[in-house]
Amino acid sequence: MILTSKKITIILLICLFILLILGGYFLCWPKYQEFKGKKAELETKDEDIKSKEEYVSNLEILSEKLSGYDEEVSKIDSALPTEPSVAALFNFFQKISSENGLILTEIDVSELFSLEGSTLEDSEERIQKMFFSISVNGSYSAFKNFLSAVYLNSRLIEVKSISFFSSEEKKDLFDFNLTLETHAY
Repeated sequence: MILTSKKITIILLICLFILLILGGYFLCWPKYQEFKGKKAELETKDEDIKSKEEYVSNLEILSEKLSGYDEEVSKIDSALPTEPSVAALFNFFQKISSENGLILTEIDVSELFSLEGSTLEDSEERIQKMFFSISVNGSYSAFKNFLSAVYLNSRLIEVKSISFFSSEEKKDLFDFNLTLETHAY
């Protein structure tokens, strides 16, 4: 069988067509799939960016709303301080006791120092409880006013126990020992 130039051209065209199909399948198809995957990834990232922008805009709106409540936020900050301050506690109780006619005779913060070793990462609770005790001297009515002032203060202070006994010098004066608990964030 003799091949003519017309038959050779047809065979070459068929082979060329098959090579083009195979080349397209093995060379172009993977690149198309990669392009399609990158496009889907880009759309996902675009959606993430849009959701984060929406989140940030919501935070800005909330921040603007909260700026009108500065006084209330400062009360929360004073009720739950970020660090326990022994000096601030001492100053607070010295001031409250003297305002109510009591004498602060002792403040025992040794339990606070035993809690300082534990950090927020170590503890499971984010709000730390701090125990301490104080001793005051004065009349019963002054002590009653003192307790009211402690409870009405913005700082979260809870009286755990109270013990008292009369003073030996004067019968109308008492020595009061209080065990207290406060919190820090």
